Amino acid sequence: MPSEAQPTRASVAGAVRSFYEQLPFNYHESVESSGEAVRANPVAATYPDLHAELSSGRVKHVLELGCGAGWLTNTLASHYGVHVTAVDFTARALARAREIATRLGVAARTRFVESDLFEFADDTRFELVVSIGVLHHTGDTPGGVRHAASFVAPGGGLYLGLYHAPGRRVFLDALQGLAAREGEEAAFALYRTLDRVHQGDPTLLRSWFRDQVLHPHETQHTLREVVAWFEGAGLKLASTSINRFAALPPQAELLALEQTYAERSRRALEVERRYFPGFFTAFGRRAR
Repeated sequence: MPSEAQPTRASVAGAVRSFYEQLPFNYHESVESSGEAVRANPVAATYPDLHAELSSGRVKHVLELGCGAGWLTNTLASHYGVHVTAVDFTARALARAREIATRLGVAARTRFVESDLFEFADDTRFELVVSIGVLHHTGDTPGGVRHAASFVAPGGGLYLGLYHAPGRRVFLDALQGLAAREGEEAAFALYRTLDRVHQGDPTLLRSWFRDQVLHPHETQHTLREVVAWFEGAGLKLASTSINRFAALPPQAELLALEQTYAERSRRALEVERRYFPGFFTAFGRRAR
């Protein structure tokens, strides 16, 4: 039997669903401001390798596992003309995602499915499967990677975003430690000084703070782990944010580089006084 220190996947899912029903992540004050954010295409600057893949003409159908309030799904449908199947288990987030799709005129290219991602099944194999900021909240990240990879078509890819073990602890220790000592609002006051991007929308700012600091379940991972998971699922690493999406160096050099992220995180918090989430992406491709 699992111990209290090792919660079951089902118990994690229940806690996470309840948390996001209170306030989904990346949730704007209004549908209008959500639509404006999508129109700005946050993918192009934030995830240039994903932008390049979507702009290549190879991708027609995308699966997003853990779509939340739909910022990515609606961005892909709006800017790249792809058809997106988007899965999430939070009804409130899906309701907002559908509203945004309708407002942007992309409802015909989006299909939103309410389901636990591990229970989602589909006979389609997709040119691209995306799960950004999700699997580290499931209680079974390796299993989530395997499940996501099972939907990738030959020649297709899996794009993951996960919390990074070396880069995450400094931020968590500082913010969660403050919350434990002085309360949630004290931690929020500090977070507000660090996050300079979401200041104009109080609901959005609070949704980011809760997700980053108060989340009921989170794990952190390394690129070394992801490379092994990819290989086990028949995928090969194609790009990563660890080296800022550049051409891949020898693997030993790449894995050594990720160890510098602890110091980067410390400097961001203590010297530069800015938000550094300790987050990384990895794109794996299946051979044709």
